[in-house]
Amino acid sequence: MPNHLPVSFRRLLFATAAAAAIHPCAVSAQEFFRDLGTSRSSGGFGPIVPSDYSYQETSPSGLTPLRPGQDLTPQEQAEESDRYNFAVGPFRLSMAAGFGFEFNDNVRLSEDNRDSDIVFRPVFNIDATWRISEMNTLHFSVGASYAKFFENSDLDSNGLLISPNSELALTFMAGPVKITLRDRFGYQEDYFDIPNLSGANRYARFENQAGIQLDYGMNPWTSISAGYDHYNLWTTADEFALQDRAIDTIFVKPAFQITPTVTVGVNAAYSWINFDSSDRSDAQNLMVGPYLQWQISPYTNLYVEAGFQWMSFGGTSDFTDAFTDSLNLSGEDTDAVRRIFRENDDSATWYARFEINNRPTEFFEHRVLGSKTTEVGFFSDYFDLYHIEYAADWRIMQDKIQFGPTIFYEYYETSSDLGEEAHRIGAAFGVRYHFSNSITLGLDYRYLWKESNLENQSYYQNLAFLSVFYKF
Repeated sequence: MPNHLPVSFRRLLFATAAAAAIHPCAVSAQEFFRDLGTSRSSGGFGPIVPSDYSYQETSPSGLTPLRPGQDLTPQEQAEESDRYNFAVGPFRLSMAAGFGFEFNDNVRLSEDNRDSDIVFRPVFNIDATWRISEMNTLHFSVGASYAKFFENSDLDSNGLLISPNSELALTFMAGPVKITLRDRFGYQEDYFDIPNLSGANRYARFENQAGIQLDYGMNPWTSISAGYDHYNLWTTADEFALQDRAIDTIFVKPAFQITPTVTVGVNAAYSWINFDSSDRSDAQNLMVGPYLQWQISPYTNLYVEAGFQWMSFGGTSDFTDAFTDSLNLSGEDTDAVRRIFRENDDSATWYARFEINNRPTEFFEHRVLGSKTTEVGFFSDYFDLYHIEYAADWRIMQDKIQFGPTIFYEYYETSSDLGEEAHRIGAAFGVRYHFSNSITLGLDYRYLWKESNLENQSYYQNLAFLSVFYKF
């Protein structure tokens, strides 16, 4: 920081930097793998459903579920049969509804002024599939919920929360090419899954991600996937307006099967990132690298990818123009503030991701996954993020009881001179008791802890959630 600035003014800049750190990058802490060729820069779509805290076993890298002997177990056959429990015309449908009560001892993820509350959360989910023909399928799913806070009514949902897993997809064949048209959409306000956000009331945002993917098996050993993806993020509060953006991505992923159990290939994606605000510089992002997919045994599979990531910004980002103008400083001091917070940094670095799944029995499975990527920042052009996670799922008593832990650690560092370095740890444990095929009782506990080098940006949170779900 320049030494010619007054001490009081330098303190003001440090306070401003601390305040700036409360604003997030719109990403999900669990969604650290590319989807349709995009990086986490494309936004917060991921396997997390903040409304019910359910842990899910979706494989971010696209690895097929482990099935010893590669056959469906009787339990999996029953689950597949029961997934759609009634039909309306050509549509096979599955619907579930439920509600839960959450106890949260830090609803704003604040370091000080920790507000606790009880939250009522009703949930409704619908999943529908129309198998138009043996090769053409239309799929639709949506999850809706609401949050009612008993003590902090200002945190009540502003509207119906839509799960980021909600999707409309059409799959059909054009000769030897499988084509998938997909649109994913969501509206969320919770931000526990966003690492670099602390102390905010809510982070309300609409997201939509539309794309087309083509999969072509050229021969029994060689295949290629390619396509285009368009993503939009719209926030509803002025304090987050600098996040509003569109991302266009083209991607290609050729693959070659060396042996029946080993596949290698290259994953490449190029993105154009366009911000709505003129205060933020537009950017381009390239990710390219080889990958290995290995079916180590019927019980274990592995995905590893590493490569080069380049993020380039086309101009200068002025993150604090509105704030600086509000200070009514002299022209010289205004320019000094803007020079400090102005940024025009590019990144040329490596990225990596891996996932290993193990299923020693049909009743127990677990996995370890991790990544290092560069992501779009908020009050910085970008930040580097490291993440590692372990999750397990265990079924006992003839599948009446299902439970499993999840634990993760992540570290990130922003690019700006007055940036943030932070560590975050999360641990969760969920238990489900299936009274019948229709009624499930759930109990979840989650702990979050964050330590930041910036003042008032650290926190910890305990949360318990008791839920009941009915599947029609």
